[in-house]
Amino acid sequence: MKETLVRNVFSKVASNYDIMNDAMSMGVHRLWKDHFIRSMSPARGAKLIDVAGGTGDIAQRFLEYQDKINGDSTSSVHMVDINPDMLREGEQRFASTKWHDDERIGFTVGNAENLEFVKDGEFDVYTIAFGIRNCTHPE
Repeated sequence: MKETLVRNVFSKVASNYDIMNDAMSMGVHRLWKDHFIRSMSPARGAKLIDVAGGTGDIAQRFLEYQDKINGDSTSSVHMVDINPDMLREGEQRFASTKWHDDERIGFTVGNAENLEFVKDGEFDVYTIAFGIRNCTHPE
Protein backbone atom coordinates (compact mmCIF):
# COMPACT_ATOMS: atom_id res chain seq x y z
CA MET A 1 0.00 0.00 0.00
CA LYS A 2 1.27 3.49 -0.90
CA GLU A 3 0.74 4.83 2.63
CA THR A 4 3.09 2.19 4.11
CA LEU A 5 5.66 2.73 1.36
CA VAL A 6 5.64 6.50 1.92
CA ARG A 7 5.95 6.07 5.68
CA ASN A 8 8.91 3.69 5.30
CA VAL A 9 10.75 5.80 2.73
CA PHE A 10 10.48 8.97 4.79
CA SER A 11 11.54 7.18 7.98
CA LYS A 12 14.77 6.23 6.23
CA VAL A 13 15.54 9.74 4.98
CA ALA A 14 14.09 11.92 7.77
CA SER A 15 17.39 12.98 9.32
CA ASN A 16 18.81 13.97 5.91
CA TYR A 17 15.64 15.24 4.24
CA ASP A 18 16.52 18.95 4.21
CA ILE A 19 20.06 18.27 2.97
CA MET A 20 18.66 16.04 0.21
CA ASN A 21 16.24 18.79 -0.86
CA ASP A 22 19.10 21.26 -1.02
CA ALA A 23 21.18 18.88 -3.14
CA MET A 24 18.39 17.82 -5.50
CA SER A 25 17.06 21.34 -6.08
CA MET A 26 20.37 23.16 -5.73
CA GLY A 27 18.70 25.22 -3.03
CA VAL A 28 15.83 26.38 -5.23
CA HIS A 29 13.27 24.76 -2.91
CA ARG A 30 14.15 27.40 -0.31
CA LEU A 31 13.36 30.21 -2.75
CA TRP A 32 10.08 28.56 -3.70
CA LYS A 33 9.08 28.19 -0.04
CA ASP A 34 9.95 31.82 0.70
CA HIS A 35 7.85 32.88 -2.31
CA PHE A 36 5.05 30.58 -1.17
CA ILE A 37 4.82 32.29 2.24
CA ARG A 38 5.09 35.80 0.76
CA SER A 39 2.34 34.98 -1.74
CA MET A 40 0.17 33.58 1.04
CA SER A 41 0.50 36.94 2.79
CA PRO A 42 -1.13 35.65 5.97
CA ALA A 43 -3.09 38.03 8.15
CA ARG A 44 -2.11 38.86 11.71
CA GLY A 45 -3.30 36.17 14.09
CA ALA A 46 -3.60 33.55 11.32
CA LYS A 47 -3.79 29.91 12.32
CA LEU A 48 -2.00 27.62 9.88
CA ILE A 49 -2.27 23.85 9.61
CA ASP A 50 0.76 22.55 7.71
CA VAL A 51 -0.10 19.05 6.53
CA ALA A 52 2.78 16.76 5.57
CA GLY A 53 4.79 19.40 7.41
CA GLY A 54 7.75 17.11 7.91
CA THR A 55 10.83 18.98 9.02
CA GLY A 56 8.96 22.22 9.59
CA ASP A 57 10.47 24.52 7.00
CA ILE A 58 7.10 25.92 5.87
CA ALA A 59 5.94 26.27 9.48
CA GLN A 60 9.11 28.10 10.47
CA ARG A 61 8.91 30.43 7.47
CA PHE A 62 5.28 31.18 8.33
CA LEU A 63 6.12 32.18 11.91
CA GLU A 64 9.16 34.19 10.80
CA TYR A 65 7.01 36.05 8.26
CA GLN A 66 4.37 36.78 10.87
CA ASP A 67 6.95 38.06 13.35
CA LYS A 68 9.07 40.10 10.91
CA ILE A 69 6.53 41.37 8.38
CA ASN A 70 3.36 41.60 10.46
CA GLY A 71 4.93 42.19 13.88
CA ASP A 72 2.61 39.41 15.01
CA SER A 73 3.27 37.20 17.98
CA THR A 74 -0.18 35.60 18.03
CA SER A 75 -0.23 33.56 14.82
CA SER A 76 0.16 29.83 15.26
CA VAL A 77 0.98 26.77 13.22
CA HIS A 78 0.07 23.14 13.71
CA MET A 79 2.18 20.60 11.84
CA VAL A 80 0.69 17.26 10.83
CA ASP A 81 2.71 14.44 9.28
CA ILE A 82 2.01 10.76 8.79
CA ASN A 83 5.62 9.96 9.61
CA PRO A 84 6.69 10.34 13.24
CA ASP A 85 10.37 10.46 12.24
CA MET A 86 9.80 13.42 9.94
CA LEU A 87 7.69 15.16 12.57
CA ARG A 88 10.44 14.56 15.13
CA GLU A 89 12.83 16.38 12.78
CA GLY A 90 10.39 19.30 12.78
CA GLU A 91 10.25 19.27 16.56
CA GLN A 92 14.05 19.28 16.69
CA ARG A 93 14.14 22.23 14.27
CA PHE A 94 11.87 24.22 16.58
CA ALA A 95 13.80 23.17 19.69
CA SER A 96 16.52 25.65 18.70
CA THR A 97 14.17 28.55 17.93
CA LYS A 98 12.40 31.14 20.03
CA TRP A 99 9.21 29.11 19.55
CA HIS A 100 10.62 25.98 21.23
CA ASP A 101 8.51 26.32 24.33
CA ASP A 102 5.66 28.27 22.81
CA GLU A 103 2.02 27.41 22.32
CA ARG A 104 2.23 28.88 18.82
CA ILE A 105 3.51 25.57 17.41
CA GLY A 106 1.92 22.15 17.68
CA PHE A 107 2.70 18.71 16.27
CA THR A 108 0.42 15.76 15.45
CA VAL A 109 1.18 12.46 13.78
CA GLY A 110 -1.66 12.12 11.31
CA ASN A 111 -2.72 11.25 7.79
CA ALA A 112 -3.30 14.07 5.30
CA GLU A 113 -6.30 12.14 4.01
CA ASN A 114 -7.94 11.79 7.41
CA LEU A 115 -7.98 15.04 9.38
CA GLU A 116 -11.04 14.21 11.47
CA PHE A 117 -9.34 15.65 14.57
CA VAL A 118 -9.51 19.14 12.99
CA LYS A 119 -12.61 21.11 13.94
CA ASP A 120 -14.43 23.18 11.32
CA GLY A 121 -13.08 26.72 11.28
CA GLU A 122 -10.15 25.85 13.57
CA PHE A 123 -7.53 27.00 11.02
CA ASP A 124 -7.41 29.94 8.63
CA VAL A 125 -4.81 28.52 6.25
CA TYR A 126 -4.14 24.96 5.06
CA THR A 127 -0.85 24.05 3.38
CA ILE A 128 0.44 20.74 2.10
CA ALA A 129 3.25 21.81 -0.29
CA PHE A 130 5.14 18.83 -1.76
CA GLY A 131 3.30 16.34 0.47
CA ILE A 132 0.38 16.25 -1.96
CA ARG A 133 2.38 13.95 -4.24
CA ASN A 134 2.45 11.30 -1.54
CA CYS A 135 -1.31 11.15 -0.96
CA THR A 136 -3.09 8.04 -2.18
CA HIS A 137 -6.19 10.06 -3.17
CA PRO A 138 -5.06 13.66 -3.77
CA GLU A 139 -8.41 14.67 -5.19
